[in-house]
Amino acid sequence: MVAVDFTASNGNPRSPDSLHYIDPSGRLNSYQKAIMEVGEVIQFYDADRRFPAWGFGGRTYDNTVSHCFNLNGNPNAYEVEGVEGIMAAYASALHNVSLSGPTLFGQVINNAAQIASQSIMHNSNKYFVLLIITDGVLTDLQETKDSLVRASDLPLSILIVGVGGADFTQMEILDADNGRRLESSTGRLATRDIVQFVPMREVHGGQISVVQSLLEELPGQFLTYTRSRDIKPPSLQGAQMFGLHGAQTSA
Repeated sequence: MVAVDFTASNGNPRSPDSLHYIDPSGRLNSYQKAIMEVGEVIQFYDADRRFPAWGFGGRTYDNTVSHCFNLNGNPNAYEVEGVEGIMAAYASALHNVSLSGPTLFGQVINNAAQIASQSIMHNSNKYFVLLIITDGVLTDLQETKDSLVRASDLPLSILIVGVGGADFTQMEILDADNGRRLESSTGRLATRDIVQFVPMREVHGGQISVVQSLLEELPGQFLTYTRSRDIKPPSLQGAQMFGLHGAQTSA
């Protein structure tokens, strides 16, 4: 699953300074890089390689601001085929969706959680990965915490890539790498850590790739979930991971 940030802080997509600028020379922007680099790895964990792909924070085809719209423009089907399908849907959306705001994660996370929850109901033994790619500061930090705490019981991990030069302090809070579990507005603690955040500016061009940094905690999150459910996985590769929905955010 993947989710892509369409808020106005990304800049006018027609401007070369925009984080969403599509370079005629073929040079990838930060969103395309994240989709490609993460998507090409995680898609191999998905048997059919069909990914839910959403956008958030954009003014969509019906002229309303949506915080979770289907990236392919089809109101009845959110899945696309492979990383190529995500890239094509993203490029198409840039021509049909106006950047707006604010930056809200709650609805995207809730949609991903609903898919994971339905999988449990059907005993499908699948594990899901939501990739969120964003440039901005969250407006709904507490709502996002609430959504993450609820989702911590589900077969779901959330990878967040930060692009651009914004202050990503809030994302570090969601990542909970300080050992403190997230707490909801009602005082409930997350069952486990399901978030990994990486700012692209800190890893791109360095010794460690975005993919390595993002996937560092994923095996542990997966195993923590399976143990909590007394599920004995044959191997990590045996898990059906629906990667990159979003955001493939999300690839």
